[in-house]
Amino acid sequence: MVLFILLWAAIITILGIIVGTQNGNTLVDVSLLTWTFHSIPLTLVLIETFAIGVIFTIIVAFIDELRLKTRLWRTQSELKELKKELTSLRNLPIEEVVLGKEVEEKEEEEKKESK
Repeated sequence: MVLFILLWAAIITILGIIVGTQNGNTLVDVSLLTWTFHSIPLTLVLIETFAIGVIFTIIVAFIDELRLKTRLWRTQSELKELKKELTSLRNLPIEEVVLGKEVEEKEEEEKKESK
């Protein structure tokens, strides 16, 4: 998968270099909100746009990574608690369970007798 991503990155980089060299002398006007920039090389606009996209992607990926790490931490905490509970249930003496059944049986007999 990493090789696939690197291959696509290389292809996009080569295409960017080709577009940049072919349009090196092209000057454009850029309007950004209320500002207007005149006679800026198209290559510079493309590079800055790409850099802003990379920075935005890194920020979004970082936020998503934090969210996933938080969820993983919560899940691991819950798993640890459930393991403790399972261990404590496994360590219960069998006698208590048997006594519990005997008590239930006695209660049922008492109910039958009272009817």
